[in-house]
Amino acid sequence: MNETLVMISNDETAIQLIESVNTKYHFHFTIKVYDVRSDWENRIKQNDPQLLFLDIDEMDRKIIDEKRPSPWIILKSNFSKEELRQFFKKGAFDCLQKPITDTSLYYLLHECKAEMEKKASTFQNESKSKVSNTSLKSNLAYDLIFGNVKNSKEIWDRSKWAGLSVVPNTAMVIHIDEFHRLTKNKSKLWEHTIRNEVITAIQQFQDQDCGEFLPIVTAPDKIAVLLSIPLRSSTDEYQQLATAYGGKIKTYIHEKTGNTVTIGIGHYYEDARNLHVSYQEALQAQTYKFFAGTDTIFHIADLKPFESETALLPNNEIETLANKLTVGDFVGMRQNLEKVFDKVFTQQNVDPEVLKLQILDLLTTLARSAINGGARPKDIISIHLQYARDLLMVENTIQMKQWFSEAMKQLLDRVLDDYNEAALKSIQRAITFIDQRYVENISLEQVASHVQLSPNYFSNLFKKTTGTSFIEYMTHLRIEKAKEMLTNLNQTVYQVANAVGYHDARYFSRVFKSVCGKTPSKYRNSLLGTQE
Repeated sequence: MNETLVMISNDETAIQLIESVNTKYHFHFTIKVYDVRSDWENRIKQNDPQLLFLDIDEMDRKIIDEKRPSPWIILKSNFSKEELRQFFKKGAFDCLQKPITDTSLYYLLHECKAEMEKKASTFQNESKSKVSNTSLKSNLAYDLIFGNVKNSKEIWDRSKWAGLSVVPNTAMVIHIDEFHRLTKNKSKLWEHTIRNEVITAIQQFQDQDCGEFLPIVTAPDKIAVLLSIPLRSSTDEYQQLATAYGGKIKTYIHEKTGNTVTIGIGHYYEDARNLHVSYQEALQAQTYKFFAGTDTIFHIADLKPFESETALLPNNEIETLANKLTVGDFVGMRQNLEKVFDKVFTQQNVDPEVLKLQILDLLTTLARSAINGGARPKDIISIHLQYARDLLMVENTIQMKQWFSEAMKQLLDRVLDDYNEAALKSIQRAITFIDQRYVENISLEQVASHVQLSPNYFSNLFKKTTGTSFIEYMTHLRIEKAKEMLTNLNQTVYQVANAVGYHDARYFSRVFKSVCGKTPSKYRNSLLGTQE
């Protein structure tokens, strides 16, 4: 039997949209529309609708004070915060601002329909004892995963009271992939819809060997599931069977909801008092999706522990990246970022939370460099806060690489917008000139003349913006180029010295040693893993 939807409105556009969505998405409401000037209160009583829309743009809002047994939705062109609070306080199911959209109306009707079906199912099929069993199951599940039950007999008794035929012995954590991206800038209703669809699929999933699943929500995007693995003769068999169950339920969820999930599975524990350990193991296993990708199953037994003391980048590389940002060096930043990506985002053995902390520390360093480069502190702090919040939602290395690239672009844009443009362009031109002619014996005066600044002013500006003097910059540039050339065994040290602007090989060796701590020959041998 179709439910009745009564709409009190004169807005033809809204009326047509509700009728269209009802037909298009097969909600099967019987829709009845009444003019706001008609005797609609009696019409509502006569129809006893399961859903009521009140368009109050042309109505006395005192009508909201009336008691209404069916769910009711307010339509209005504009809502104040106070109005919204009052409407929800008085029992409104939801408030829609006109003009309403196809999408928002679809999700609202979907939620209303689900609530109606839930109530009907409860009324027709569930007894009070069954409702009580649902509550008992949830309470037991939460107590087990958080280690609140210390007595084996209590666990057994509570399992029987909840209607379970067996006691759970294994925990898994189901993570809804891309949940934060799917729900970004969406309503809480949309979040609930996605999560409830997944939970419903889990509850509907049946396996003749495994029996009941106990799903409970532990985070907006995570659902813990307790299950009972049938008796097996070895640990490996328990692991294989749990992984097989994970694969089946993952496929079932995708078929029913269209969403992919990543599953982490803990060890089997015969003593249910240890299920909180299995749950923590499942949480840990699930985090490996950060490197391995989504739509996957991870069993804790297959995984190696993360290293938590790994340093992502040497301090000198962070300093180089910071200096490039300070002067707004686009080319240099791109080159250094590629090195950062190669070293950071290809790691597979770092705890994702530790990795995020170190990346956040790097972002802080670069934000400070942007301020030193002339960007307005207020702008940089705002960017830092925004990206620090977004980092919490990053789920894998692909998203983190994109996050980092966008953050760097924002910081660099602020430096370029807010810094003294004339000085910045001068330094950029000077760096380009030096990079092109570092082999020649160019002087500070020549470079200053090239950018049309006095030598003294250029020297101070160069030092301020790059953090190093002209001579130091030239020396380090030549030595870095030399280090690259020394990897080519076909070139002698003398040839390398000439190639980077040193015509005296002995002087080159002294300079190289002062910078790198070893002679060019020993540096080359260290690359080959040999000793002189």
